[in-house]
Amino acid sequence: MKKLGILLGLILLALAAVIVFKTYTHPFAKLSAEQPEPLKVPVSEHSVKRFATGLQYNTVSYIDSAENPFPVYDSFRLYVREAYPRVFSNLKDTLINGHQLLLVWKGSNPSLKPLLFMSHYDVVAPGAHEHDEDAIGQNMFDMSEDPAPLPTEEFSKWNYPPFSGAVTEGRIHGRGAIDMKGVVFALLESVDTLLAQQFVPQRDIYIALDPDEEVGGLRGAAHLATYLKNQGIRFETIFDEGGIVASPGTAEGINQNIAFVGIAEKGVVAYRIKVKGTGGHSSMPPLQTAAGRAAIIMQRLENNQLPQRMIKPTADFMNIAGAGMGFTGRMAIANQWLFQGMLFKQMAKTPQANALTRTTTAITQLKGSDGNNVLAPVVEVVINFRILPGETSQDVLAHIKKACEGFEVEIDAPRIPVEPSNVSPTDGRGYDIIQDAVGQLYPGTLVTPYLTIGATDCKHMGELSDRIYRFMPVLLNPFEQRSIHNFNEYMSIDNYGRMISYYSYLMQQFDKK
Repeated sequence: MKKLGILLGLILLALAAVIVFKTYTHPFAKLSAEQPEPLKVPVSEHSVKRFATGLQYNTVSYIDSAENPFPVYDSFRLYVREAYPRVFSNLKDTLINGHQLLLVWKGSNPSLKPLLFMSHYDVVAPGAHEHDEDAIGQNMFDMSEDPAPLPTEEFSKWNYPPFSGAVTEGRIHGRGAIDMKGVVFALLESVDTLLAQQFVPQRDIYIALDPDEEVGGLRGAAHLATYLKNQGIRFETIFDEGGIVASPGTAEGINQNIAFVGIAEKGVVAYRIKVKGTGGHSSMPPLQTAAGRAAIIMQRLENNQLPQRMIKPTADFMNIAGAGMGFTGRMAIANQWLFQGMLFKQMAKTPQANALTRTTTAITQLKGSDGNNVLAPVVEVVINFRILPGETSQDVLAHIKKACEGFEVEIDAPRIPVEPSNVSPTDGRGYDIIQDAVGQLYPGTLVTPYLTIGATDCKHMGELSDRIYRFMPVLLNPFEQRSIHNFNEYMSIDNYGRMISYYSYLMQQFDKK
């Protein structure tokens, strides 16, 4: 027994040594004690005015496209054409499906694969979370269990009319300033400036201005993808919205900016479950009603969700977030072969971190009886799933069917499922040049791959490139992040200047290294 105890002690000692060694040698990010100031990029009054005027167009998109103000869309595109005559006289423009605009800047070397820059000019309604499909309206990068509350009075009204384009105190106010007319105008300003300098890119540059990203892109980006596939075009790299540069304090213990570059995107599917039972008067109910059966199914789905998994974007992000953690947190990340269960349990405590590690389950709609004394013969439940890369909508369907065992149900998907994207590589020119540009504009900023949780228009582009990156080069504090799809959205002029510089840099420098 004594020998056995010694042997077990030696094994435990060796195990502890391995854990400590792996913790201290794990490639966590190297942190800096200070965060340098971002680069100051001057912006002309003329450039600011062109952007501010563009915010005055009420280009709201709705799930029911019959509500869309299409004449305003037409007026907006006419305004853009008149505001940037040099761009539209030098680039070929094509209108697809009535409102999807595509600009093509011919390069000097047709043998090179082109680049695609995506943006959208539709916006959500001025009221917070009205009609939009994918509202965020919060600090999406706050990984703490108890995020600090933000002052709600700041989001109870607009300080300036949402379509005023007011310019005050270094800010450009209006719905869509960040999401995503800022990128629309930054791209146009970049091209306009480079044309004035007589710059000619080596490879063709495509710029897409999409009309309905906020409601799924089925009228715009989906038709654009079909058009480009029919032309036989494949892109070297596609750039779209997604992550941002988040201000210091986003991750615990890290006092530096963090640039979140989306290298993958979750899929989305909503399944409707029709649970059948016995209808009639509530005075003579069966032992189990349709509503009761639906409640059991919902409880099964919430209590037994699809398993957590660690995928590459999240693993890479954990190497950044872990750098500011204490020894226990770093130990769990560095030794997931032993502590992954503990790590997942901790991540599951916050909605943001949980969403990075699993296909999420959200019960969003219920429909039962119209009367308080009437038994519904059928109860409908709609559940929204955000699908982690590596799983499919069919995996989700199989998961639902298992939860419905023992009950008579019908299951359908009211909208076409969007499968999760492939994971783009973090080596090669596409990702590297984003890092280079961020380093110049935001010195001292940590750059991390990231899983984009909300849907973007590049979900339609998966067949057109192996390298799709979702990133908008703006530095946002928690207040500014929360203004997205909320009240008081604005773009600082400093951020706008850096956006113009960022896209100019990518277009000029892509083929220089």
